[in-house]
Amino acid sequence: MVDYKKIGLKIGIEIHQRLATKTKLFCNCSTEISDEEKSIFEFSRKLRPTASETGEVDNAAMQEFLKEKEFIYYSYPNCCSIETDSKFPNELNKEALLISLQLAKMLRMRVPDSLQIMRKIVIDGSNTTGYQRTSLVGKGDKNSYIETNFGKVHIQDLNLEEESATKIKEKENRIYYRLDRLGIPLIELSCHPDIWHPEQAKEFASKIGLLLRSLNVKRGIGTIRQDVNISVKKGSRIEIKGFQELKKLDKLIKNEVKRQLDLILVKEKLKNKSINLTEIEVTKLFKSSKCKILKGKEKILCLKLKGLSGLFKNSCGEIILGKEIANYAKIFGIGGIIHSDEDLKKYNFDLKEIYSLKKEIGAKERDLFLLITGENCGNAMNLIKKRILHLNKGIPEETRFAEDVLTRYARELPGAARMYPETDLPKIDLNEYLDKIELPETLEEKSAKFLKLGLSKDLAKQISKSKELKLFEEFLKYKVEPKLIADLILNKKRALERKGIKIEKKDLEFVLKNLEKEKIVKKAIEEVLINKNIKGFEKIPRIKLKKITVNYAKKYGEKAMGEIMKKYGKRVDSEEVIKLLNQ
Repeated sequence: MVDYKKIGLKIGIEIHQRLATKTKLFCNCSTEISDEEKSIFEFSRKLRPTASETGEVDNAAMQEFLKEKEFIYYSYPNCCSIETDSKFPNELNKEALLISLQLAKMLRMRVPDSLQIMRKIVIDGSNTTGYQRTSLVGKGDKNSYIETNFGKVHIQDLNLEEESATKIKEKENRIYYRLDRLGIPLIELSCHPDIWHPEQAKEFASKIGLLLRSLNVKRGIGTIRQDVNISVKKGSRIEIKGFQELKKLDKLIKNEVKRQLDLILVKEKLKNKSINLTEIEVTKLFKSSKCKILKGKEKILCLKLKGLSGLFKNSCGEIILGKEIANYAKIFGIGGIIHSDEDLKKYNFDLKEIYSLKKEIGAKERDLFLLITGENCGNAMNLIKKRILHLNKGIPEETRFAEDVLTRYARELPGAARMYPETDLPKIDLNEYLDKIELPETLEEKSAKFLKLGLSKDLAKQISKSKELKLFEEFLKYKVEPKLIADLILNKKRALERKGIKIEKKDLEFVLKNLEKEKIVKKAIEEVLINKNIKGFEKIPRIKLKKITVNYAKKYGEKAMGEIMKKYGKRVDSEEVIKLLNQ
């Protein structure tokens, strides 16, 4: 069992939530994303880093540039010339601004007098401009926090920014993106590194997620995600990008903690050892190789690690160090590496090839070597050497991608050099907006209100957290029991959809109108939803029902109730039948 206090675990979380505004942040295009596969047109672009206002170039941006990627963009109906970066942006979406200011007020954050839109350099292709527009809306203070079972977690910053394009696929040196998501308003909320336990991180993210649902935000897969910053004693800050599965957040953190602790152990093992590297091109040795990975390749590089045989067998979280190092090559489009700490027989090498290789590089029994090939193997080798040389120093600060509950290297950690002011848009005076902010009901307040309407505690909580909440609140206009409306939306609708029966809003309204007019009874709801009409399920009028109860009482006596329900069950109200039988 890991003692998280003892190892000095520190966690900070950035939560990104897409807003449900009508239009995008800097244009009038719709924020609705269709399932349309066919694009209107496509174009390609290459991006390069620029210097910030300090004159520096961000290291992370430069590393992306060295990948030499070409970006292919697909445009859709909800895209315009602003997404293609061929027109100046419109003024910032005021609806999105008010939503972000609502959140700032809910979290007791300080709001600046004016809003300065900034450009954040991003050249991974996720924005056609080479930067993302972002603006600081709120700063946290001692009163801005979320209470958890492990202690307070203080809020740091609240930013309003534009959503990135959707990555479709990556093929060779090309990355393909959809532009329909680009520019949708996005809230970025960060906390201080007050979190010291994986379960606390999960609790904090969950509570923020529920708070965000009180606002006009989008729901569904991909509309909310977390970036997680993690460090331990003797380690460094690691940023994990784009994690979406809240239920697995604690597992992701535990795995990353294990990875960092294992790397600290590697550092201790190398404490009194120098790392001597020798790089040699060995292409000629494998021209006729039986190894499919190397045969006929234009360039093959070898790296010798003097006296470090067995190094790559060390654990590195849930994988071995050799695979961890190989992941650094993958960012340049290279599948991996071959190294002498693994079973070389699986690559179908000839024994003479290995002998010739060792002779060429001067490798001895205690030496470790690795091979790499590919179009960009030179840049990949430089990064691998840099990472290996850092092994006896500890854990380098870096950004990593989340892959389920594991991570892999993405790029260097961005610095302050990636930001500079937006020159195409003016500052916005926020004082005129502060008086317009009305705080929405929280989900807890809504749940309490629904309890008073007659819903059970579980049903009130369930509908409050449901993405059908707005629909439920809209349907309260019908003079039908609220708990019946909640059951209709949460249970009956879902049950039929699981059977493949499509239920639309108009179908639900049809049922509610007929219930309100007392044309059908509760037991007929499912059949009316399926058939889309009430024919055969009309409620029997009271006069006619009275005659039926009299006749059945004479004929069946005490069994009258059962017989009536058997024949007319979906057309009569059982309580009404009981009353008539007891007269």
